[in-house]
Amino acid sequence: MVAIVGPTASGKSALALDIAETHDGEIVSADSRQVYRGLSIGTAKPTAQERARVPHHLIDVADAVERYDVSRYQREARAALADIARRGRLAVVVGGTGLYVRALLDGLDLDAVPTDPDLRASLEAEAAAGADLHARLAAIDPEAAANVDARNVRRVIRYLEASLLGGAVSARWRRRDAIPSTKIGLDPPRPWLLERIERRARAMVEQGVLDEARGLLARAIDPRLPSMSAHGYVHWMAHLRGEIDLERAIQLTIRDTRAYSRRQMTWFRRDPGVRWCDPTSINSVAFVSALLGEAASLTT
Repeated sequence: MVAIVGPTASGKSALALDIAETHDGEIVSADSRQVYRGLSIGTAKPTAQERARVPHHLIDVADAVERYDVSRYQREARAALADIARRGRLAVVVGGTGLYVRALLDGLDLDAVPTDPDLRASLEAEAAAGADLHARLAAIDPEAAANVDARNVRRVIRYLEASLLGGAVSARWRRRDAIPSTKIGLDPPRPWLLERIERRARAMVEQGVLDEARGLLARAIDPRLPSMSAHGYVHWMAHLRGEIDLERAIQLTIRDTRAYSRRQMTWFRRDPGVRWCDPTSINSVAFVSALLGEAASLTT
């Protein structure tokens, strides 16, 4: 199998489609927001035409009011990989959610990490009141704190919850049953990527992202739910409520997405198993195909 990772708007989905078509494969998404129905344009999901070309898994598997988490993803994505393997096809994992990729391929022992909904609700209330939960996590479990961005409040809360319940989460959340894979990372020049991020945000408006946001507003979905953290939606909704103009919503979406792309690269750079390539300077399909050929020769 092959995993294609890297920052948002770097061309991962297009490369995954080409690889899947070239090598008789199926795609397993590793995107924590594409799992939600009703958030298609704003999360840059593959189009209906693209999904007709190649089977896709782990897209549109949850409602926006659900709390879809990494444990559920690990179970369902591993089931998808097993099904693809039984049919003798190539699995192409693609996405920019680093924790999902790691849980799936490195086999994080998620069952070893305790949870308590009441404690999590209490921590969420503290965060809303302005408490520095990342500093609190660092005092309890420095290794866990080093692996989570302080701005990712939901993940800080999850790590802190686990640490408070069972001691250092970094000592409990260890690998098991890792899946061998060829990991490819896309690393385009930063100016090229930033321009792509801006073009994508503006194109979302033309494609109807405001209609998606309007539908979510009509459902009065709790803004604290994970689905509502998908980049841009909070700004599209603010525009629809008359709080900001459209250009401001676009600029804020671009800002947030650019910042997220930096955090993605920080995460994936820590994985020594990723083979990096610049999609603007080489033929990415040929690069991946060559690595797949090398991997196949090592197993024969």
